[in-house]
Amino acid sequence: MRTIVVEPFGEAWAVRVDDMEPQLFTRGRAAEEAAKDTAERLSAAGDHVEIHLYLRNGERAARFICLPPVSSDDTPHLVGGSLLAVAGAACEMTEAAA
Repeated sequence: MRTIVVEPFGEAWAVRVDDMEPQLFTRGRAAEEAAKDTAERLSAAGDHVEIHLYLRNGERAARFICLPPVSSDDTPHLVGGSLLAVAGAACEMTEAAA
């Protein structure tokens, strides 16, 4: 499985594939989109890809998995999303149960 990490790099955002030199972006959204595009290209070539997105405070904000196509008529499949939304929902459930 290949790993793509999106994380702060000084005032910029870095997109790193495995342990290669990072690509730098001024906006986090641009870095996230580049990571997803890279994951889809790698996955189209047959690799399973995992994306980790981190906030400026070091907290992991999201995790995605990109699966290769099943057939030649298929496209890569990106699944996953924000861990913050999941954590928020868990807190709401805990508060409601109390």
